[in-house]
Amino acid sequence: MSVRARVQNLTVLGAVAIVAVLCLPGSAAAHSLDTAGYSEVRQDAEDLRYDLIVDFAALAAATGIGGPGGGASADADDVLRADRALLADYVDSRLRVLVDGVVCTGNLDDTGVEERLGEPYARVSLTYDCPAAGAYEINYTALVGDIDPGHRNIVDYHLAEGSGRFVFDSAETSLVVGEASVVRQVYRFAALGFGHIPQGLDHLLFLVALLIGARNLRELLAVVTVFTAAHSLSLVLAATATLSFPDSVVEPLIALSIVYVAAENLIQNEPSRFRLLAVFGFGLLHGVGFAGALGFSGDARLSFWPLLGFNLGVELAQALVVAGLFPLLLFARRFGWSRHLRQAASGSIALVGLAWFSVRLLST
Repeated sequence: MSVRARVQNLTVLGAVAIVAVLCLPGSAAAHSLDTAGYSEVRQDAEDLRYDLIVDFAALAAATGIGGPGGGASADADDVLRADRALLADYVDSRLRVLVDGVVCTGNLDDTGVEERLGEPYARVSLTYDCPAAGAYEINYTALVGDIDPGHRNIVDYHLAEGSGRFVFDSAETSLVVGEASVVRQVYRFAALGFGHIPQGLDHLLFLVALLIGARNLRELLAVVTVFTAAHSLSLVLAATATLSFPDSVVEPLIALSIVYVAAENLIQNEPSRFRLLAVFGFGLLHGVGFAGALGFSGDARLSFWPLLGFNLGVELAQALVVAGLFPLLLFARRFGWSRHLRQAASGSIALVGLAWFSVRLLST
């Protein structure tokens, strides 16, 4: 073997190792911040019932309930009951309901624990005694103003002034019922979908693996169209509770989908005749993964306009990735060294996918 060949092989192996190490910590963990929360808001005469559902570990860390360690997840129910006063003070300072600018008096009625996204979530049920009927406003800064800037809370509200869905996050902490028009709902959920692509590294790596394997514009359009159609279809079915699979099955299979596409790039000079069929199947998995990761299922399922907005945001972010990366890949194909670069990138992606598969399988 020549010195040049040895250098090229070492370069490939080094790139594989470096990218694998850099990518692994960010998404392999079974539980991290950037948590999703849910709010169910209903009107009962002049009273308003507010059910707040948030990640128990994040809530414990923000409030200090359960002592210095935040309380064990297995004892979450007992921790919520034991530190009820501390929890009530925290919620009162981070969640306000107003009618015509007048603050409603909130009372903590009950607490409980339920499982969402494979983790224990705290349910805090409150009743707000409002002085009179009028225009409702909700101000929300729980978690997002403390320890989790990436926290988002999906609100499902049914009040006399209107019904709909909204998203609280660091950029939007106030909801005025009646002002949340269809256009605003679409915009808010489109922003949520757009932000999911850079945060969802497994989806991003799968997309990059598809781009690496596409040799020309025709092949690119074929795989991206099939993938988009598949994950849009399964997202709609999962978000409307028509289709449901446990995260313990979906998440490891998504990791394997990354391994499959990256490995095919490594061992074949051209895509197999089954590639589009495989991409469609994997796209279905990714769509279910979108819905599961963001909690768009069960009681939090989406109606048409928020779902449309979310999917538009996902597709826009995906289109920007394709438009920015694929021309560079086409240009690099003009040079002999691009083959080694493609092997290094595909090998790195395959290793990361295998690592994620192992972690997700062991954590179920």
